[in-house]
Amino acid sequence: MIKITNFLFLVMFFSIFSVSLSGDEEMERVSTKTAVVFNTLCAKCHEGQCSGRLSFDTGAEAADSHIRRYAGDTNISAGETKDFFTLLNYMKKKCALYMPDNGRWKPENLSHFALPSHDGYFIPLGAMKSGSYSLNIETKEHVVFRVEVMSEHLDSLLYESRCPDQEDQTFHFTIDEPVDAFLRIRSREPLHLTSLEIRKDEE
Repeated sequence: MIKITNFLFLVMFFSIFSVSLSGDEEMERVSTKTAVVFNTLCAKCHEGQCSGRLSFDTGAEAADSHIRRYAGDTNISAGETKDFFTLLNYMKKKCALYMPDNGRWKPENLSHFALPSHDGYFIPLGAMKSGSYSLNIETKEHVVFRVEVMSEHLDSLLYESRCPDQEDQTFHFTIDEPVDAFLRIRSREPLHLTSLEIRKDEE
């Protein structure tokens, strides 16, 4: 009886481990491109649904038309559709956003985090300490755009819009406790960032 119990325990242990490992491998496969598209265009609608019981098992094929309808012309391949599915399950189970490049951006690679249409960005800001911050954004075009700063676990830290006639493009927000933060930018027209600067205000 003891041998059977030990055997069943080992089977269960290795089954759980293999599923976890498979999930980790799937996350490692996700590209920055698909993560930017998902977190910019899809996460906003789905982030209020995060819960393990709401994860999907219907397969990527069933979601393909839905993704293409809402993601628009983002040049998504069949293989990348599976990555959308992986990101959705991760968000629903962890109540968190996932970004492969979860380090700080660099001024020279801002376009790396843009949608192909350049009407949206999703930029990892990295680990940020508590305090008050100033975010300055300069753009090539003078268009209306919306800025969101959020934590990894979907807490809103900033939600504000800027109009073309507003010369000051500085945004202010406060972080109460250390977080991994992200910046989401949306506009209805192509938008090219020429400068992005974040600084911690002096206390």
